[in-house]
Amino acid sequence: MIILIILTALAVASLLYLSSRSTQGEFPFPCTKGTLVIHVHPWLQIRVNGKPVTIPAYIGIKSINGAECIEPIHTHDSSGIIHIEANDKRNYTLGDFFAVWKATYGNITINGQIRPVVFNATDLFGFRVDRTHTIVVLVDGKKIDQGSYLSLNLNSLDYCNSTNSISEDSPCYSSARDSDPYWGGETYPYGTGHTIVIEYISNT
Repeated sequence: MIILIILTALAVASLLYLSSRSTQGEFPFPCTKGTLVIHVHPWLQIRVNGKPVTIPAYIGIKSINGAECIEPIHTHDSSGIIHIEANDKRNYTLGDFFAVWKATYGNITINGQIRPVVFNATDLFGFRVDRTHTIVVLVDGKKIDQGSYLSLNLNSLDYCNSTNSISEDSPCYSSARDSDPYWGGETYPYGTGHTIVIEYISNT
């Protein structure tokens, strides 16, 4: 009888665990629900050996158990505009964005080759730092320290506003048109027009 009770308890625990995993999927954050506290739009560009890498649409958006789950950090199109639509003002970082990207797709095709979604100071999509190559991150055109790559706070780097998004050539045009940053009813304190660029480049 005791063994039966233990087995039943283990079965129930397993079901609860699997249910929790299926609800969360593999996303690192809970799905966004209810009232938004912030809504900002950083603009990320990635280049490998001088060639742009397309950042996919719908990073951080997928169906889980028949319901749409939207991560607080996600994309709607392939413009490079990242949407941070969150229920709190916690700092969402560049490392967070790549974690959500990896949980959504896992791989990316570059020049016909399937590559892992990975990013750190020494590896970008499997392109590794060596004697002749390096990875740099530029914020508003200025290099930042390698130790800050993954912890770069995206909340403070909004690009879009109602002025720079009206042109069809603007990266904001399709998914963040006429969007000033929303900061919980307060004035957004960081200004707009910021840019983020990740580059894998030759040292020669």
